[in-house]
Amino acid sequence: MGVFALFCGGQAAAFAQNAAELIEQAHECDNMYTLGPERSQQKALGLYQAALEAGADEKQRLHILYRMAQLYGSAYELQKGEKPDFPKAIELYERIIDSYPPEEPLVFKAMVSIGDHYTTLWEFEKALKWHKKALQYDTGPMAEELNTLKNKEMPRMQFTPDGSRPEPPTEEQLLELKKQHKRARLLEKSLRKIKRYQEFAVDQVAYSAGLIDPLRAHGELRAVIDRHSGTFIAERAAERLKENMDRMPRLWEPKEDFPQPGNASLQPGGASASGISQTKHSIETPSDKVPVLTRQKVSLEPDTPGKAQENKHPAKEPRAPPLGYLSVSVIGAAGLIIVLLAAVIIRKKTSCKE
Repeated sequence: MGVFALFCGGQAAAFAQNAAELIEQAHECDNMYTLGPERSQQKALGLYQAALEAGADEKQRLHILYRMAQLYGSAYELQKGEKPDFPKAIELYERIIDSYPPEEPLVFKAMVSIGDHYTTLWEFEKALKWHKKALQYDTGPMAEELNTLKNKEMPRMQFTPDGSRPEPPTEEQLLELKKQHKRARLLEKSLRKIKRYQEFAVDQVAYSAGLIDPLRAHGELRAVIDRHSGTFIAERAAERLKENMDRMPRLWEPKEDFPQPGNASLQPGGASASGISQTKHSIETPSDKVPVLTRQKVSLEPDTPGKAQENKHPAKEPRAPPLGYLSVSVIGAAGLIIVLLAAVIIRKKTSCKE
C-alpha cells in the first residue's frame, strides 16, 4: 500500500511538473507574454489545452482557462484566415464562473468579459444581463471578515506565576497569526479587484442599456441605485445616472447627419459597440476588444491617393436646377416662338401684296 501511494505521489508530481512546463511553453507563444517570432495563438492554445490534460492544479487551471478565453475572444496578432471565436471564449468564461467561488476576482472579470463580447455581437440584452449579474454578489461578508482579522491583536506575552520572566507566544499561536495575516492580505487584494470590476460593470450597464434605448439606461441605473443603496455600487450608478440625465437634452437636438446602424457611433455619446466605457470614470480598458464590423461597402482595390480621396468624399448626385431658372427659360422660349411666328406672318403678307 505504501509503495502504491508513493507511486501515485510520484505520478502526481510528474504531472504537475509537466503541466508547469507546458504552461511555460505556452507563454513563449502567447502574445500576452512575448512579442518574439514564436508567438502564435494557435500554438499557445494547443499548449494550454495540453497543460489542462496533464493535470494542472486549481490555480494553474484558472490561469489556463482565463488566458484561453482571452485568446479566443481577441483579434490581436491574428494570422491570415484566423478570426475571433466569441462563442468559444464565452464558453470558457462560463466554465470559470461555474468552477470557482464568487470571492475569486476573475469570476467577476469573466462576467464582465462575457457582457463585452455580447455587446460586440450586438446582442445588447444578453450583455446587459451579464453586467447586472456581476453586481449581484454581496461583498459585505468578505469586508466584515477582513475587518475582524485586522482587529485581532498579537498574542500577549504570558508571565510566569512568580512574574519573573514573560513567556513568548507558542509556535501554534505564531502559525495561526501568520495564517490570519495571509488571509487578510488575500481578502484585501480580492476586494480591491472585485470593486474595480463591479464599478466597471455599472458603467457597462449604463452603456449596454443606452444602446437599446437612452430611457432604458435611466431605468436600469435607477434600479441599481435602489437595489444596492448605501454601497459603492449605488454611488457609481448615481454618477452614471447624472451623466445620463445631463446628456438627455442633447439626444433630441436636430442633427444634419444621423448615424447609420453600421457606423461606429451607434448613438449619442460616440461609443462603439465594443463594450468599452468612454466616461472619465472608466476603471480599465480591456485590451482584447474587437471593433464592430460595419455594414458599409468597402472598396477592395489597393489604396491610392486618388482612391482614398474618392472614398473619403464620395461624388454627389447632380442637383436639380432652381425653380426660378426654369421659369426664366420657359418664358424666354415662349418669347422666341412668338417672334418667329410674327416674322412668318409678316413675310406672308408681303408676299401677297406683291
